[in-house]
Amino acid sequence: MMSTANLEKITTVLEAMIKYELTLFDFYKRCADIWTEDELFWRYLASAELQHSENIIKMREIITNGQERFEAGRPFNSIALNTAMAGLKDNAGRLTSGAFSREKILIMARDIEQSILESNYAEIVKTKDIEYQTLMNAIISQTQVHKKIIQEKIEKTKTKS
Repeated sequence: MMSTANLEKITTVLEAMIKYELTLFDFYKRCADIWTEDELFWRYLASAELQHSENIIKMREIITNGQERFEAGRPFNSIALNTAMAGLKDNAGRLTSGAFSREKILIMARDIEQSILESNYAEIVKTKDIEYQTLMNAIISQTQVHKKIIQEKIEKTKTKS
């Protein structure tokens, strides 16, 4: 069974992850407003990030209601996540000023998705809980798809220029 201290740490991390996904949702929505030729692409990414935040909310509930099925996994770097979120908010603010080219914003998006994959989201707890694992696996696999389709878009952008 997970200790109260570990539950609090993990809950704090999950809440930071929710905020990060919602910040990314907002970022992608802003991209859709600016790069109208890619509006559907950006809106697709945004809606997936919103779904990820909803998954994490459900995951938090599953852990809270079934602590005995979970143990603390690898420590998660909340500071790194908060730094990434601050950078994302800063870049979102700079979007409207035309600070980024279409290719640059796509590269930034790919790097964001890559950093999520590298952040070891899946390792914050150890569990055999199927519902939790299903929600986490959905986030990881969608993030891998996002990285792939963003990379394809970058390649197409390069061949056009």
